[in-house]
Amino acid sequence: MEVKIRSKNNTKMLELNNSIISLDSNDDTVLDNLINDYNPVIVDNTNLFFLGKTVLDEIGLYTNYPELKYGYEVLKIFELYNTFLDKEIKCLSTTEKIYLNIIRNVSKLDNIIVFKDIFLGLDYNNQKKIIELINYLKEKAIVIILSDDVNNLYKCSDYSIIVSKRTIKYGTVDEIYEDVENLMKLKMRIPDLPYITYTAKEKKNVKLFYRKDVRDIIKDIYKHV
Repeated sequence: MEVKIRSKNNTKMLELNNSIISLDSNDDTVLDNLINDYNPVIVDNTNLFFLGKTVLDEIGLYTNYPELKYGYEVLKIFELYNTFLDKEIKCLSTTEKIYLNIIRNVSKLDNIIVFKDIFLGLDYNNQKKIIELINYLKEKAIVIILSDDVNNLYKCSDYSIIVSKRTIKYGTVDEIYEDVENLMKLKMRIPDLPYITYTAKEKKNVKLFYRKDVRDIIKDIYKHV
């Protein structure tokens, strides 16, 4: 599937199929154009407003129960059970409301789903469940992640799109975020782990590899320092 990414006067056609794409842009028109062109499902965890009395009531507003598209697999990933469907929304924890918001939107999934600040308000263990969910959904559609936390974009995606003014950079996560020197020249945001690795390699002459898990970097430091 081809997706058109536009930033003011600069347009690129990108072939994106069953991938997790991180979109790092300070230009709101990029998302606006994406919505206008493709009408993706958008999951925004800052919008936790519900109309139904129970979880099942709320989901029923988005899909025909029991034809809950992908919903049962999502419940399993979140370690929830059918009893969750009977809960009253007023009794849900904040995390459960976040999960319900995801479930009701995933039920509408077609070709593209956009997650805005998907990790907001979640602890480490629940963030791991979100990563598992994203990896599951990429087999069904294109998943686009928007976040102000560039570390999450680096950690979770297969490909990255960075839009800054009229500059659009696109490539694998490794190609984009591990080219630290170029990102610094363009004054673009750099994830912590690639920056630490770059600094150690360039300034301290330490033999390190770029890793997405800090524990792997620590192991390399013990080996080479």
